[in-house]
Amino acid sequence: MKHKMQLPLPIALLIENCRTSGESDAHIAACIRSKDFSSIIDRTAEPSMAFVERVQLAEELSIDLEEAFRSGYEFGFLHLNGLKKLLRFRFGLQAERDYRSADDGVRGFVLDEHAANELQALIHRQWQIVQYREADDSGRRLFSIHLKQENY
Repeated sequence: MKHKMQLPLPIALLIENCRTSGESDAHIAACIRSKDFSSIIDRTAEPSMAFVERVQLAEELSIDLEEAFRSGYEFGFLHLNGLKKLLRFRFGLQAERDYRSADDGVRGFVLDEHAANELQALIHRQWQIVQYREADDSGRRLFSIHLKQENY
């Protein structure tokens, strides 16, 4: 099993936002390497993101973004608003349209099992996905996400 890198929120959301352009990881990695996002910026979910500044932050933190593409990554710390951005970038889910927000997470969104497993792998350090309804005919299930409870 490959080791997944733990990325800071701004860096992980940079990758997720770039992926909303529909371009391949290889093309996105080339944009990151050259710090030139002109070929994808207009097709991203959040074109106003500070792309170059986030790449510079990754460099300052000695984060190898190409390795993140190769080996995968997970979020180190992910607050509720970051979780909502991840749901929008990765799965096209919008707050109050596709799920309800709560102080401790989000409720009532629909994903298939593969997408739910992918999401759990990204956010498992702080968040727990809970399934509330079995799969329908299309294989989609109803989920909620809650903060994990710490035992002190």
